[in-house]
Amino acid sequence: MSDVLQQALALLKDVTPLDTDCGNVCDGRCCRPSADSVGMLLLPGEENLLSGEGFTITPADGGDLLTCNGNCRREMRPFACRVFPLFPYVGEDGLVRAVYDPRSFRLCPLTRNCAHVRLKPDFVRAVRKAGTLLMSDPACAAFLRAQSREIDELSRLLPFLENERPPIARRKLR
Repeated sequence: MSDVLQQALALLKDVTPLDTDCGNVCDGRCCRPSADSVGMLLLPGEENLLSGEGFTITPADGGDLLTCNGNCRREMRPFACRVFPLFPYVGEDGLVRAVYDPRSFRLCPLTRNCAHVRLKPDFVRAVRKAGTLLMSDPACAAFLRAQSREIDELSRLLPFLENERPPIARRKLR
């Protein structure tokens, strides 16, 4: 695993979307195996960190897919779990923004109610900073760009996010 990936994971170690455990809002739907959850895509190289942790990792379109039994050591959560329900979106301008991931819509009430629930600013900033840091690794940058284009496609199908107040950190990182 690259130093960049370790640094990005460390940025997200202690930040959460809400002041309280957001799992209390949905009874931990994002951490429970169900018909709605299919797993989380891993960043390039992340599978090396997580193998042997009780996760199931399988090849999938776009990378390796991690599924879990709903019980993990919090410090060993993959990147996708740490940023959920957001994603470090890379715009056509190359800037990284923290946006709601439309793939979280089926699972996460924070996404469905984004106009009424404010995410913690430090969480949003950490997602953006982690994404900006990952852009310095060529494999991770390619992954983030590919996932951002998928988000573009899904957003055309789910226009509700365009009209809501997004938790986007709009300022450029210094």
